[in-house]
Amino acid sequence: MMRKPKYRLQPVLDVRDRAKQESARHVAMRRAQFAAAEAELTRRQQAVAECRAEQVRARLRMVEQSKDGIKANKMVQHRTYCAGLKEKEQHLNGEVERQRAVVRQAEEDFEQAIVAFVEASRAVQVIEKHRESWRERTRREDVRQEQRINDEIGSIMHTRRASEK
Repeated sequence: MMRKPKYRLQPVLDVRDRAKQESARHVAMRRAQFAAAEAELTRRQQAVAECRAEQVRARLRMVEQSKDGIKANKMVQHRTYCAGLKEKEQHLNGEVERQRAVVRQAEEDFEQAIVAFVEASRAVQVIEKHRESWRERTRREDVRQEQRINDEIGSIMHTRRASEK
């Protein structure tokens, strides 16, 4: 049996396969970053909702206490507290908007990583398809070579038998 020939583009296939694997790891990392950014956005949105709920509760407490009669200094304290909550809400809204920008960027990075992975996968597929066609050509050539050898052996045997008679 003949020695199998080595595929001459194997080093290229190896490099492209490693690039594909690295690209897959990059996609996984970007997916995790995107998920973390979305989770942080959700957490910040919940903080805004909690702040708004606290404002509503504070206003209701102020209204309840004012019905029963409230001292002026207590009213000022309630208003100061409500103003502080309003400022906190504005600050939290700013954080939410900044986080939305982070989420958008993380999503873009994730999508770019997916595109790079698809390109790397296609590059590997091209080389693998070439390798398969090369293997098929090599196999056919081996079969032809074996048939020629068998034909020669048959011809020699036929010639010997004919000469022996």
